[in-house]
Parts: sequence; C-alpha cells; structure tokens
Amino acid sequence: MHSMVHALLRQPAAGQPAADASIVRVVSLTGFGRRDAADGAVVDQAGIHGEILGGILDDPIRQAHAAGGRQLVSGRITDPDADAAGLLCGGTARLLLTPLDEVPELFRTSVASATPVALVTQIGADGTIGDTVVVTRAAAEGTIADDASTSAAVDAARELLAMGKSDTRVVEHGGGELAIATLVPLPSGHVVGSGPIAEAIMAQGQLMGWTVTSDETVDAGEAFLTTAGPADAIVILSHDPRIDTPLLDAALRSDVGYVGAMGSRHTQAKRRTRLEALGHDETSLARIHGPVGLDLGSRTPAETAVAIAAEYLANRSGRAAQSLGTTTGPING
Repeated sequence: MHSMVHALLRQPAAGQPAADASIVRVVSLTGFGRRDAADGAVVDQAGIHGEILGGILDDPIRQAHAAGGRQLVSGRITDPDADAAGLLCGGTARLLLTPLDEVPELFRTSVASATPVALVTQIGADGTIGDTVVVTRAAAEGTIADDASTSAAVDAARELLAMGKSDTRVVEHGGGELAIATLVPLPSGHVVGSGPIAEAIMAQGQLMGWTVTSDETVDAGEAFLTTAGPADAIVILSHDPRIDTPLLDAALRSDVGYVGAMGSRHTQAKRRTRLEALGHDETSLARIHGPVGLDLGSRTPAETAVAIAAEYLANRSGRAAQSLGTTTGPING
C-alpha cells in the first residue's frame, strides 16, 4: 500500500479534479501464503500505480476501472498462476475500487502528513457498494448510511488503527459488511547505544524498510519518543542507569508500541525497582521487553537483531511467536 501512497501523492492537489483515478484496496484474501493483505494501488487512464498480488489481477482491475464508479473485483488464482506471479500459493481475493474524488479529503491530507488513516466502505448483502468514511485517531470524515452505521465504522477503524500497522478487516454490520483498510506509515525505530549490536539492529530494520536511528544520548531518545506511535519501537542497549532509567520512564509514558531493553535478568530487576520508584505499576512495567528479543538461541549481533525484530513483529501482531507448523490459523498475518 505504500506504493499506492506514492501514486496518490502524484495525483492533482487538493481541490483539483482527480483525473478519474480510483483507489484499489484489498477487501479480503484467502490463501496466498504470506502475502500482504495491505497491498494497494491507484488506477487511472495511465495504468496501475502500485501492486496487488504480484499484478495477477491487473486485467480485471483495468476492466473494472474502465466501467467506472465503485466496483468489486473478485478473483480465484490457481497455484500455477500464483507461482508465475511470484506468490507462494493460490487463493481467492476480493478487491474494491473507489473513485478518488468520492473519498473524503481527510484521506489525502492524512497521507500527505504521514498520519495513520483508515478507509471504511459499506458493502451490502447484495453487493451494493456504499459511501466511504475516512478515520484517523483524532478525526473522522464522511458518513455511511446512518449515524449508527457511521459510528460502528469509526469504532472498528480505530480498533484496527490501534494495532499500528497497515491491514484489512471485514466486519459484519447490518446484514452486510464494513470493509476496513488501514494505512500506517512504515515503523520507525531508535536504538539507544552503539557498537555491533546497534549496527545489526539498524541493518535489520532497514532490510524491512523501516527508518532506524541510533544515538547514545538521553536527549536523542526522548526526542524520538515525542513523535513515536504504536507502530514504532525503541531498543535500549545501555546499562547505565543515568541513561536507561530516564529513557525507560519516558518510553512507558509515551505511545511507542515496543520497548526493548538489553541486559541480564539481574539488570532487568534493578531497572524495575528504579522505575517503580518513579511511579510505574505492573501494567506499565509489563510493556518492557527485557531481556529483549525472542529465545532463538541467538549468539552473534546479527542473530540478536533477528530475535529482536521477530519479537517486535509478534508483539505488533498480537501473536505468540510459535512455529507455523504447530498452529492452525491463517499464516499471512
């Protein structure tokens, strides 16, 4: 969906015609392995900007756009076709095309300011596509059918936004569905410390497309925390109480989604004591992931960085970080 954002920002400025562009987003996916359900694109007369399912449904998307207006595109992809498109396996997909000029302006301004935002569209039991509501944590614009439906849409969107990642969800409502898509900027991370482990964490974050910074000072960490949100992470490598105590205190009072702290169990216990003296209770202290990282048997800085990144992903998704071979749920998020 991030490629869709870049395409969206290339569209005419606010208040000007949208050049018949439509937003294309996922309603639901079944199968496809680990494919990102938050894929998205913009389609206009020039073509499709962005990517959904490796481009395998591009022809139906173009046809739906040519038909005009709000459109649902459904497709079933076989394993051979999925393999040719670079997907892990086949599956079924439902996509929604919404003319950009029908989407409330709050969406464009939120995208431009890198504010997490959600789109909610009502789909009737007969397949009728209703209006779209745009929702952020602080505002909402647009209406769906009636006040009760709009309120339900806003509540469901904010629940998904609180997970801190781009995602999709379908919620049953009024005999039909609310198709929700969240667009959250890629995570930002800050490492407090230096050396091989800090360098490895930064490299791992960059591999996943995140913005990761590193500094050894309290000021830099506190500056990061003033803008950090649920999708972001801070990892404290320092063992100096003059650094880790004020930064952990600030992190637990902030909206940052992941707080990691390097150190032995003895070090963690001493930190807890100092933080309790600053007024933090068990609920607050439970936000600290320390010793930081999943138990993967990591030894090298690179392996440690993988363990930390994996714990962050599990925490963000609300998963227990088990082997996929021992679970029965969906494997793509």
